[in-house]
Amino acid sequence: MFFDDVASRSTLGRAVTAGRIRRLATRLYSADLVSDPADIVAANRWPILGRLLPGAIVVDRSAAHNGSPSDGCLFVATERGRKPLQLPGLEVHVRSGRSFAEPSPDLPWPNGLAMSSPARIVVDNLALSRSRGGKAPRTLSLAELEDWLAAKAITWGSERMARLHDDAISLAEAVGFPERIERIDRLFARLGGDEPTRPTSGQLLVAYTSGRAWDEHRLELFNRLAQEVTSYEDPDVPGWLPVGTDTEALPFFESYFSNYIEGTVFSVSEARRIVDTQQPPADRPADGHDILGTYRCVADTVGRKSVASDADGFLGLLRERHRMILGGRPEMTPGEWKQKNNQVGAFVFVKPQLVEGTLRQGFELAGMVPAGFRRALFMMFLVAEVHPFTDGNGRVARVMMNAELSAVDAARIIVPAVYRNEYIGSLRRTSTTQAADVAALMRVMSFAWRWTAAMPWHDRGAVDGQLEATNALHDPDAAAFGAIKLRLP
Repeated sequence: MFFDDVASRSTLGRAVTAGRIRRLATRLYSADLVSDPADIVAANRWPILGRLLPGAIVVDRSAAHNGSPSDGCLFVATERGRKPLQLPGLEVHVRSGRSFAEPSPDLPWPNGLAMSSPARIVVDNLALSRSRGGKAPRTLSLAELEDWLAAKAITWGSERMARLHDDAISLAEAVGFPERIERIDRLFARLGGDEPTRPTSGQLLVAYTSGRAWDEHRLELFNRLAQEVTSYEDPDVPGWLPVGTDTEALPFFESYFSNYIEGTVFSVSEARRIVDTQQPPADRPADGHDILGTYRCVADTVGRKSVASDADGFLGLLRERHRMILGGRPEMTPGEWKQKNNQVGAFVFVKPQLVEGTLRQGFELAGMVPAGFRRALFMMFLVAEVHPFTDGNGRVARVMMNAELSAVDAARIIVPAVYRNEYIGSLRRTSTTQAADVAALMRVMSFAWRWTAAMPWHDRGAVDGQLEATNALHDPDAAAFGAIKLRLP
């Protein structure tokens, strides 16, 4: 992408005629003859505006959306304003407006542009505007502004929000909008619960003030996941697998391997002794209680197949199963939502104050997903990604997954030790890829599903033989080094 000052008008014209370059808009050219012009503009949005509208300020709805266009429109302000700027895939609406240095300075933006300060976003978006041509209006609706403030409150906390309130009042006074001060005060009063929400208030504001706010980023991820899981097609992913003869061996190994994944490692004989005696070892009482709690949860042939019909029931089942799994470890507050952030390395899970709201919203999305294997994976990922408890999140997530399978009389899923890295890797890939690419998750979990369904759980001796033959008991890191893979029985 380049501008018309790189060569004379005649030189550029000849290059266009010869097909070496193409003209995208007034003064704007590209040597990329393949890409969609709208994609070229989107990738170079700020260099283009910095050149064509030097010193422009991103304002109104666009500022609230971090500079992202809405319905193909971007809203900016300059000292004099001008007619809209038409670019491929982007219409830039330019109103008059100056940059503020005090009392709430605008923020620096790439290519010499500026971004409205948070206080300016509040003040500017209290102006009324209308939709034109079916596109989003220049400013946020009141409900949208309420939700924007609620999202900031979730991220910033009360002290910084109090400063934003003061800054918005000061700015409204300084720039000559005293009539907006009362509206700003009422906005923040609703946010703080000092004034009731309106019947048409934003959903996030209502959830925030009632203690049921959600993690917007995770909700977008779950929405994409629900769509991807539903539409994913692969001949190697079965639609349904039958339940084999249910004996003690299946819940035992479900408990054994589910704990192994979380780092609770016993030999099979040690774990059998714990289950047979119902006593944890004296030297590892906490780990032994984890084996026992998980086993009791998954050995309940009636309770383990229960699924919820509404969000309240879902939260109740989740807490009850967690209470059962970690019942022997009161220091982990079994059945209670976490009170502190939890994380793995630099990856931070959902904040404590957003746990219940995010789970509720995620459960509603689960209704989009077909019952059985696909919904089971969605439920497992939902719980694992939220990480609602202090500990035991992976174990309860897999119990919730298998409940969805048992509810449709399908085989459950066990992830054996040797397959731990593939399992964890598929979760991370689903969580961290922008498009919620579920291919790895579907393939990894369907292979574990087929392995579980094919195991002879009715015959302990046969199970022991197949565990050896399929490499199920190998340490995952050593197996990766030696190129040892899980095999189907």
